[in-house]
Parts: sequence; C-alpha cells; structure tokens
Amino acid sequence: MMRAFFLCLTAAVWLPAVVQAAPALERLSAEEVARVGAQAELACSRVPGCNNRFTAAVVDRVGNVLAVYRRGPASRTTLQSGLSVRGGLEGIFSDPALAPTPPAPPNLGVPLDLAALAAISKAVTGAYLSSSGNAFSTRTASFIVQNHFIPGVRFTAGGPLFGVQFSQLPCGDLVQTSESLAAGIGPRRSPLGLSADPGGFPLYKNGVVVGGIGVIAGDVATYTLDLNPRRPLEDVEERVALGASRGFLAPRDIRADRITAGGITLPYSASDGATPATDDSPAVPAFATLLRVPGWFTVAAPRAGTAYGEPGSGYVPASVSNADAALVARRAYILENGSGANRFPASSAAGAALSAEEVGEILQQALGVANQARAQIRKPLNSPAEVTVSIVDAAGNILAIARTPDAPIFGTDVSLQKARTAALFSRSDASELIRAHPGDRVLNGAFANIPQIPGGAVRMDAAAQFFGGDVFTGRAFTDRAIGNIARPNFPDGIDGRGPGPLSNPTATWSPFNVGLQLDLVQFQTLAALVFELAPALVGNVKPTSCVSPAVASAIDAIGGGAGSKLFANGVQIFPGGVPIYDRDGVTLLGAIGVSGDGVDQDDMIAGLGLHRAASALRMAVRHATPALRSDRIGLRYVQCPQTPFISSQVQNACSF
Repeated sequence: MMRAFFLCLTAAVWLPAVVQAAPALERLSAEEVARVGAQAELACSRVPGCNNRFTAAVVDRVGNVLAVYRRGPASRTTLQSGLSVRGGLEGIFSDPALAPTPPAPPNLGVPLDLAALAAISKAVTGAYLSSSGNAFSTRTASFIVQNHFIPGVRFTAGGPLFGVQFSQLPCGDLVQTSESLAAGIGPRRSPLGLSADPGGFPLYKNGVVVGGIGVIAGDVATYTLDLNPRRPLEDVEERVALGASRGFLAPRDIRADRITAGGITLPYSASDGATPATDDSPAVPAFATLLRVPGWFTVAAPRAGTAYGEPGSGYVPASVSNADAALVARRAYILENGSGANRFPASSAAGAALSAEEVGEILQQALGVANQARAQIRKPLNSPAEVTVSIVDAAGNILAIARTPDAPIFGTDVSLQKARTAALFSRSDASELIRAHPGDRVLNGAFANIPQIPGGAVRMDAAAQFFGGDVFTGRAFTDRAIGNIARPNFPDGIDGRGPGPLSNPTATWSPFNVGLQLDLVQFQTLAALVFELAPALVGNVKPTSCVSPAVASAIDAIGGGAGSKLFANGVQIFPGGVPIYDRDGVTLLGAIGVSGDGVDQDDMIAGLGLHRAASALRMAVRHATPALRSDRIGLRYVQCPQTPFISSQVQNACSF
C-alpha cells in the first residue's frame, strides 16, 4: 500500500503531460446545411421504406439547430423501447389523433411533433458524443446505455454510460435554449436527452466535428434502441442520415467501430456500404421544406453554425483575460458567455467553505491528471484523455467548470450532473431532500394519461429496506457507488437478482423507465416539451430547472435555504463524481465531476485530481476519511484503469 501511494505521488511530479492540440475553427455554412438537407431528401427517395416521408435535423457542434427539413406528413412516431414496459417515457406518441387502439398508450394531451423532437435529439447526440479523436453515432449510444454490455448478453454488467440518456435535458439549468434568430452559445439542450435510436451521426469538415444529423423517416417510426446489436439490421433512418452526411462523413479511423471499451469494439453503423449515392444532389431540397419547431427552430432559412472555440460558441481557450495562469498553462478551455468572458471562473462557496483558491487548485490538478491519462475512447492510441471538470459546493451551486481542448460536448452537462450527484448523496439530509419529490405530480392537466411517477419516498423506503436503515445520512458516496444501486440487478450483471433500490426491477425497467434518475426529472422534462405548444397547461412557466418551483421550495426549506440546485439538471448514475471534504475528512464541502472519456478514466481524474490538490493545499481539502466511504457498506468508491498513464507503467493510481 505504501509503495503504491509513493508511486502515485511520484507520478504527480515526474509523469509527462501530453496536451491535445486545440481543434481547428471549422463550421457549417448555411449553404452546406442546405446541401445536407438536399442529400437527405435524395437519399430518402432511394431508400426502400422511407416513402418520401422524413424529418431531418442539422445542428452544429455546440447544439444550435441549424435547420429542420421535412417532406410529407410527419412520421407517426412513438417512443418505445420494445421491452413491453409501461411507465416513464414509454409509449409517448406524436399526436393523440393517431393513437393505436386498444389500448391507447399514454400521451401528453397536446399534438407533440415527436418526429421533429426525435430528429433534433439524434443530431445533438451525434455531435455531442464526438470529437477530433472519436466519432460516435446514436447506434454507438444504444450499445453503451443498456442493462447489459454487450446488450442482450446475459450476466454482463450495464453499459459504461448507463444513464447518460438523461442528460442535456430540456429542463436543465446549464444547457441553453436555441430558438433565437441567431445561433448562440452552447451547450444547447436536447428535446429528449441523448438518443440511442439509430439514425444520428456526427458531421465533420477537415477532420473536425462541426455538427450532427438526425433523421426520422417512413410512415410509422419508433424512437427506440437496438436491443440485439449482435444481429444488426439495416435501418431506414440510418441509411438516410448517412446519405445526408456525404461530404461530411466522420474520418474512418476514428469511428466507433475502430475503438474499444473493455476490449469490446463499439458499433457505428449497420448500414455502412449501403449508403445511397448522392453526388448528383441539388444544392437545396427540391420538395422538402424547412419546418418550424417551437422552442427549437423558428427561422425561415437554414443558418450557419458556430465554430467551436471562438467567442459566441460557448467554449474558448483559457487566456490571461478570462482565466487564471494555471488554466492557461494547462491549455484548458472555459465556458464563455458569448463575448469571451468566463461563465464559471473558480469562485468561493457560500461562507467560504471552499475558497476560490482551493477550487482553482482542484480544477487545475484534475486537468493535469487528464493530460497525463491514457484515453480509452480516442484515436490514435496513447492520446491524452479529453474531459470536462465541474466543481460544486454542498448545495449544488457551480463553483467552476473547465475542460481540455477537444473534450466531447456531452461531458459538460454530465460532469455537472456527476458533481451534484456526489454532493447530494453525501449530505446528511440526502434522504429528506429526495423525499421532497412527491409521487403524484403527473396526475393532472396535460399529464393525465401518464402513469404515476413514484415519489422520492418510495425510493428512499426501498433503500432503507435494502441496507437495513437509512445510509444517506452523511456517508461519502461517489457516482460509481450510487450507480451500483441504480441498476435493475444487484449486483450489476447478475441476472435473476433483484434490483438496486434506486432502480426499477427488470420486469419494468427500460432505458426510458430507469428508476429514481428519471423520477426526479420526468415532470419538468415533459413540462418543457408541453410548454412550447401549450404553456397554459403547465402554468405558463417555462422550466429553467429540472426541479419544479414548488418542489424546489420544499427542498430549500429542508436544506436550510439551499439544496434545489442539486437536482437542477438531473442526477447521473455512472462513474466520475467524487465528494470533497474539509481537512477533518468528515465535513462535506462539495464535489467534483468529470466526464468525457472512459468511466475509469473519469473516476481517476476526479479522484486523483482531488488527491493531488489535497497535497498541494496541505490537506485543507481532501477525500472523505476511509471509514466514511461507501465501500465500507459494499459499494465500490473509485476505480482506476490499468496502466493509466501515457509512457508509464505506474499502477494503483487510486490508492488514496
């Protein structure tokens, strides 16, 4: 143990840092966006099953919707996993008049254009999961979010990004709205979170990801996922999206099917090689027209995208004018406000529980670990990990966010979710805060046909029974630990065992009906969608947080005037979030969240970053004392990858 500890400290001093080069400033022009739409139309005309009926959305890298094209009537679209499950988001469809009978599935009571919202979500997913070192599609997403990895293979644990679909939510407080006349700063929200339905791809120019394309097609469409990737079938929407991508296809060497996770090659497309030729496509669609999607795209012409890395995109390099010297030395990127100013500079927590100096040290140390860490999901091999780092106080308020230059965009919102989740569950009043979410919030108005959402009390009662008492009373929980008990089998991967207390059991679990993670955000997610069409049905209040105002008031009352921010963009249930403690190792100060690479890499960057900061700050901040950590009750705390560093054989980096 002492030798491992010594190696860990030595690594902090002697390991070389490798900083990924910043991606070139590339963007889609309005003419190129129109070309993508024209190619989608031509591809649809040549793909059997499309029936000249499609909706295609184009977004830029930071999530601005640049165009939504449609030909023919909207595809009759239903959100359905195929697992014969009711509840959660299962069974929501695009128009009440088109409901299948009997029995009619639940719906929102408004004529929701689910085809358009699903196409936008697919496009955002293709853009957000990709970078200059990896290209992931919505089929890739499907492969890594299910309850088995590989999906359909029994007695395997859940996918590495289990739960990531409930990020970038339309109710989140970090993500931005996108209906304005001009493209603006990212990250932008996604209507349905991240998508696992094949038919979404990233778009590239000169090896740089510049956006994404998402397609819904045919007379009847199901917004779903691939339950049997071992026997993938060609997908109409995927073929149309690939045809639309001609001239903007991802470089072959960085596509998901050239990347492994846990030794398993990831899928990218079941239709590659079957892409319809579109070299003779017109410059603009001949029959498809631009579609107005309230809340997402309301302009009369396709618009140019923003270039990631320039002011106005939401992300710029750290400089002496917008960040401290340590971040500039790390060649970090910051989130900017549209004019180049830092949205989230290192700042002090209320009451100086964490000082700005301490926050800044934790932030730059975590980025330093990322620069030394061997990436899991990037090409070429031995590239450094690319991640976003978020730090929050014990009430979930953002104290800092920064990132490496080419980190995938999805990690921005997810890293904040991870930090808030670790802070939430490590609080002494965590059970009370979760119990403040009532269980009857959808049995009214626009949501009258949606099955009841289980309240927080249901999940906390299950946890108390599972553990033999309430454990959320000040014990230190990481996101990995919470993820352990948010799976439909416990232990994860042991089929036939009952669920973790924060999950639905296998018989009622689906990626659209997972348990507590969805329970906490379902009401506000649906309210955000309904608001754009029928604001009166949700009280004429546009959601700006994933916790409703009434519930927020109850939470803040319990938390002594603070706490609702912990739920403001949802919780996350895969590794990469670690609580931060005072020098006594007992007093909770906040948490750090990391996202963007493999889950073990995220875990290490968060955990080792905090450990190194503790050494630099002479233990003014630190990890929880070992006796307080969740691994004392059988839930793994932090896990590091094997041989984690570039050009080094150092192991046991998580011996802290």
